[in-house]
Amino acid sequence: MPGTEQPPDEAGKFFDEQPRQPIDQRAASAPEAGTAVPGEQAAGEQNDAAFARYQRLAADFENYKRRTRQELADRTQYANEELLRKLLPILDNFKRALDHTPAGVDPGWLEGIRLVARQFEATLAAQGLTTIPALGEKFDPSQHEAIARQETDEQEEGTIVEEMQPGYRLHDRVLRPTLVKVAQPPALNS
Repeated sequence: MPGTEQPPDEAGKFFDEQPRQPIDQRAASAPEAGTAVPGEQAAGEQNDAAFARYQRLAADFENYKRRTRQELADRTQYANEELLRKLLPILDNFKRALDHTPAGVDPGWLEGIRLVARQFEATLAAQGLTTIPALGEKFDPSQHEAIARQETDEQEEGTIVEEMQPGYRLHDRVLRPTLVKVAQPPALNS
């Protein structure tokens, strides 16, 4: 199309062939690649420090949320701990009463009491209460409390030979240790 060509400038060149001048004078005075201006370097270091601080805070917050969730789960799981601890003596007395039933008691009545005792035990078990095994086991101070020793050749040293009072665990936490009698080798008579 006629008239669409650019007119020549004073030197007879077209505008497209002229070297372009930067519009922003700051761009013209910018350092070459690889060199940093002191102000820009300081700003970059501040940005890096702020980002590192942000990452630490974000990690701390995630750890806080995880700990809070764990504490809430523990509180929920062990919420009945104190109540169960108070009910254990009642369970012990119930078992003692059944073990020492006098002669001549109505068998129907006795069976009813045994059913109540089993129901009580089942209710406690549903809350996470389990007995700690003891008889014939190796003594474990984290689960058993030795209150007596028995000299014997029949059992290996440190083996539990008698359970004096049952111990209980709530989920994975010992609620009450088992009171036990532990085997020991006979003393040598001199």
